[in-house]
Amino acid sequence: MSDNAMRRRLLKEYRQANDTNKDMPFLHTRQHLTERLGETYEVLAPHVEWLEQNRYLHWKAADVFKISPKGLRSTHNDADLLVEFPD
Repeated sequence: MSDNAMRRRLLKEYRQANDTNKDMPFLHTRQHLTERLGETYEVLAPHVEWLEQNRYLHWKAADVFKISPKGLRSTHNDADLLVEFPD
């Protein structure tokens, strides 16, 4: 899977977490994301770090992030996500 495809998958999960529970929209990389995406932490961690460093995610605690306003704008719909992270 390409880097951008993985980043799209991750942002969709963070967007879903935000839309489902606006009071606690955080996902833990080691627990929640590995369960939801069926990937190992070692696969996910570099992509989550990249998304945080590029301001798509906000850091809360070790391995705990939520989607940022920039991430929300990027995930408004699939077309917006493809513009941000093309194949």
